[in-house]
Amino acid sequence: MQPFKRLLWPQLARGLFGTPVTDPAPAVAEGVVQALRDRLEESAQARLGRSLSIRQVDCGSCNGCELEINALQNVVYDLERFGLRFVASPAMPMCCW
Repeated sequence: MQPFKRLLWPQLARGLFGTPVTDPAPAVAEGVVQALRDRLEESAQARLGRSLSIRQVDCGSCNGCELEINALQNVVYDLERFGLRFVASPAMPMCCW
């Protein structure tokens, strides 16, 4: 058991405190992002004319989707500032998901 512990802890420490092995995100110019945002805003306003209300229907799951949707409404992501709302009543949505 001792040799196993000696090998496990250094590897665990490297995994926890080392740098990630992922590539950095590609650099995108701010002007490109702003132009894309403006185009998306114009397209959404032309098609919808206002904010979008979405009704999410759960057909039996592990509640992972519900947790993610609730996380989209918290202070960090706050999708409502972009005009997207998840509603509880089936009479209120503009689309169902």
